[in-house]
Amino acid sequence: MKKQIYYYILHLLSGITIGFLLFSCSSNKSSCDAYSYRYTYRIEGKVIHEGDTCDAIAYTNNYLTTDDSVFYFNSNSRIQTILPPYTIYECTRK
Repeated sequence: MKKQIYYYILHLLSGITIGFLLFSCSSNKSSCDAYSYRYTYRIEGKVIHEGDTCDAIAYTNNYLTTDDSVFYFNSNSRIQTILPPYTIYECTRK
């Protein structure tokens, strides 16, 4: 009887610990972090930098898409290209 109670308590504490670990982790992929107050969109994709393809994250208020790329204006008013695969997140204003 005593052994059964210990197993019950052990399983209960294990479940609480696993649940805490699963639900306390937060993902930054779908959020827009600290830039959400200034920008409407977060675009994650690839850029070509010095002849190499690199991961990139862009924050912008406007963008244009073509069949295979996303174009946006950088802060210095230059047009920039994000290559596929890319993902566009809409930032919610807080």
